[in-house]
Amino acid sequence: MNSFAFSISMPPSVNAMFATDFRTKRRFMSKEYSAWRNGESRAVHEAWVKAGKPKFERPVALTIHLGLNYKSDIDNRVKPILDLLDKSIPNFPNDRYIDRLTVERHRDIYGARVLIMQGAGE
Repeated sequence: MNSFAFSISMPPSVNAMFATDFRTKRRFMSKEYSAWRNGESRAVHEAWVKAGKPKFERPVALTIHLGLNYKSDIDNRVKPILDLLDKSIPNFPNDRYIDRLTVERHRDIYGARVLIMQGAGE
C-alpha cells in the first residue's frame, strides 16, 4: 500500500482563498493564497520526490492534522490542502476520488500534517 506523509504551514482559510474585483465582478486568487500555494507546492513536490515518487490511484484516503486553536473552523483549511495535492503531485487523483477524509485538531503542532494512503476501504 502506497502512503506519503508531509508537513506544511497552515493554509489560509477558504474564506481567504479568493478575492473579488467589484468593478469587473471577477474572482481571482488572493495574494495570500497564491503565495502559500506556490511555496508549499514546491516543498510538497520535493518531499514527494525524496519519498520515491509514490503513485496514487483512486480511491485514496487522507488524514489531516491541523494545529488550530478554537478560533478557526476546522473545515475551512481542508480545501486549500486538497487543491495543493493536485498541484504538487503529478497524476494525483482529483479530490472527488477521496473515499475517506479524517481531519483532526492538534493544538500542539505547528501548521498541518497530511497522510495520504492508497485505497480507502481496503
